[in-house]
Amino acid sequence: MTHAESITNKSKQKFEFIDFRNGRIFDLTVLLICCLSFGFSCIESSVNIDSYHWGFMYVQALDIKRGLIAYKETFNGYGIITSLIQSFSLTLFGERMISIGIMTGIFYAVNIFLSYQLFLKIIPKYLAYLSTFLIFLLHAYIIYPWSNYYSYTFLLLSLLIIFSTSKKAYCFFAGLFLGLSLLSRYSSSIAIIPPFLLFFVYNIASKKTRKSTVSKNLFFIFGFLVPLLLFLLFLINHNALDDFFIQNEMMLSDSAKNITILNSVPRLLKNIFTLQGETFNPDSRLFIFTIIFLWNIATLFFISYKFLLNKNLTKNENILIIFSLITIFGYLNSIHFYEVFRLVNSSSLGLGVIFYTIYQISLRFNREVKVIILLPLICICFIWGNSLLFSKTSSVYFPWKLDVLTGKGVMTSEISIFKGKLLSKKYYDFYQELYKKISENHHFSYIVNYTEDSVAVVINNLQRVQISSLYFPEVEQAYPNEANKIKKIINAKKAVVLSIKDLHIPGYKVVFIKPWVYGEVPWLNDDKWDESLYVSVPEDVILK
Repeated sequence: MTHAESITNKSKQKFEFIDFRNGRIFDLTVLLICCLSFGFSCIESSVNIDSYHWGFMYVQALDIKRGLIAYKETFNGYGIITSLIQSFSLTLFGERMISIGIMTGIFYAVNIFLSYQLFLKIIPKYLAYLSTFLIFLLHAYIIYPWSNYYSYTFLLLSLLIIFSTSKKAYCFFAGLFLGLSLLSRYSSSIAIIPPFLLFFVYNIASKKTRKSTVSKNLFFIFGFLVPLLLFLLFLINHNALDDFFIQNEMMLSDSAKNITILNSVPRLLKNIFTLQGETFNPDSRLFIFTIIFLWNIATLFFISYKFLLNKNLTKNENILIIFSLITIFGYLNSIHFYEVFRLVNSSSLGLGVIFYTIYQISLRFNREVKVIILLPLICICFIWGNSLLFSKTSSVYFPWKLDVLTGKGVMTSEISIFKGKLLSKKYYDFYQELYKKISENHHFSYIVNYTEDSVAVVINNLQRVQISSLYFPEVEQAYPNEANKIKKIINAKKAVVLSIKDLHIPGYKVVFIKPWVYGEVPWLNDDKWDESLYVSVPEDVILK
């Protein structure tokens, strides 16, 4: 009998009123939750109107699918593994934006299931289910095809292997998955490496059979290094090592403006305690992460104090150590933007720590008191459930529009990347007009982009000159050859030029001006003013 089964059997004696045939109903309900999350993610992938985030990730995946070398020939923003997986999704589901959303939705649904499996290591099924259900209510579906969702999957797989077997060979695979987690999102290194290092130091210090423990750690480290070394060989082989550092430095400077080593942690703590997010008004979903942070800090302090007193820790307390470490350091994934989707995909294991503590305390009370303890949790479920769909929250910034889903949405097969999407009329009109305007000027071979709209760059399948689909001013400095090539193509009057203002290019004329209205084509402007997309083409071709 496993430890988790032992706990479950004990719980049946204490909580007869929630025993459903050995907890099978909880397993099935968690699977249903995973399916619901995936279904919701597919809907989000279909109806979202976010050209900035979705377009940026789509083009990276598309470039790799079409054979371009990452970093050397195409810009890679977050992690090579994320781009490779999303590239595969374009092969599997077609070259359209919805494909990367479907794949990201699969990974997030797997994250929910893996969280449940990890919760079962320390708490009974009904509490593991409740913890998992709260994760779903916190963040029901993906909002971006972002690397956080992928990185967290591999992290959870690594943890599950560590706590499911003691065989040395499996330690290699645990390390391998952790390496893949890092390669899915490079900036997550500050959140995932320190907790594992601290846990292994503790593990070595607390074991009597130190030789065996060191051996397992070596297997883990070897597995961790394998994907990193293979990636390093890839960069060296393609002479792309410098490009890797250049592009990551650009991403860091772009996303972490005004953030330094000295002010990063104080900034994060301020966000945790004042709920000062970047793109939303604070609500209870964000507040729960303040509770999770404090609770896990207190739990880690208590267990550490017990360890320093030379008291033997239980198996569950050993698991709590790594859960708490992962949770606390996971907040570092939100140094730049303190957002629910980032926290769910880095620190949601902390919910299991909370429920473990509640369970241990509840054992001292009778059934009536235990029911009272559950009442606040039931209230939270109703509050979050009420705003799960069609509501703007700290988890979802642009909720689904009921009219789009019930008949007023627009589908198109003319613009290939929009196939399978159900778009709002205004979003569709914006890109349909742009698509036709560029198509009228089919004489040109190239497109040059000075905007942050990646969708506008690829809807007509013109040849891209720039390594990045988004415009980064730093790219012109880092890649002077690209800047020279752009200049030659524009002077030769072979390009369509996208910009946020009239650039007054000699020999060119603006043929399209339309604002990215906030709420209609979000993230490419500000809610206080609307920037516009300008399309310039050579005048002599217009005259013809």
